[in-house]
Amino acid sequence: MTAPTIRPGELAVDVVADATGRTRTTSLRQRYPQRVTVPLRSATDHPGAATLCVQSPSGGAFSDDDLHTAVRCGPGSHLHLTTQAATQVFAGDGPGARHRAEFSVAAGAVLEYNPQTVIPHAGSTYRQRVDIDLACGGVYLGWEAVAAGRIAHGERFTYCCYDSAFTVRVDGRVVARDRQVVRPGAATGGGCLLDGDYLGTFVAVAPGSDTELLLDGLRSVLDTAEGCRGGAGRLPAEAGVFIRLTAQTAPELHRTRHALFEFARSVLVPASHGDSEVSA
Repeated sequence: MTAPTIRPGELAVDVVADATGRTRTTSLRQRYPQRVTVPLRSATDHPGAATLCVQSPSGGAFSDDDLHTAVRCGPGSHLHLTTQAATQVFAGDGPGARHRAEFSVAAGAVLEYNPQTVIPHAGSTYRQRVDIDLACGGVYLGWEAVAAGRIAHGERFTYCCYDSAFTVRVDGRVVARDRQVVRPGAATGGGCLLDGDYLGTFVAVAPGSDTELLLDGLRSVLDTAEGCRGGAGRLPAEAGVFIRLTAQTAPELHRTRHALFEFARSVLVPASHGDSEVSA
């Protein structure tokens, strides 16, 4: 039987929960420049969960990169997917760096997607598309953030384009879409487009959950976040909550991101007990 072809830049992970509630991988395909680490230790309040960290040996995303990440979470699994460091986006002669992510979350499963910040270099272009497909009873907590550029090098809003979009489906039906396009040079000649040097987006998708409790708590996090300004609202069809915010500095952005995940997790993902282990 012929093995499936793995394209450059492909990362595909399938996880399930075993009889003890531990999250395990059942399938892993990866090809340069996307690699995933061995499983990391999970939080003590969710010991059955697994954490996987995506690494890029190339040091960033180049203008001809076409990356594809696919994750499927089976019933009862709990996966935290993150990245080792910020994504440096390099300029070049290609069409710009591209990343497509497809996430499938079964009923009773939890996927937390918490990558580090995208940092576009001067003259670079970055396009991302994220498709989130949940069964009712699944939970998805997602984050993305983009910096003004290489701030320490004096590159504030000198990149060409940052174009990021996501689509949320519940039981196969589209309930929400969002797209943000930032073209600093076209709009302002390189000037600042945002109230700060960082733009972040957080989404908590949990069909059938108490969105009022979730929304009130996440708004309280924003109200008390130093150096950040933002707003929160409900997703259509009571599917969850959407937040967009700006931050003055990276530490303020990271503290707010951590607080948003912590609160959403406390409401949507009950603490559990047991061992944590992932195996291929």
